[in-house]
Amino acid sequence: MVALWALAQKYAEQWLLWLVVDLVCTILYIYKQIPFTAALYGFYTIMAVLGYRQWLKNIPSTAD
Repeated sequence: MVALWALAQKYAEQWLLWLVVDLVCTILYIYKQIPFTAALYGFYTIMAVLGYRQWLKNIPSTAD
């Protein structure tokens, strides 16, 4: 819920929340031996890293 709220507010840090959630889910699904779902959440983890990097690139510099 917090990550969705941060997404709606367009905070770049929301990607870090998604990264943590997806990483934890990946580990839990590996532990529970559900490989396809673990792979899906591993993909989500990679997308969260790439999304965060992209958002940081698109943030205008505030240095004047």
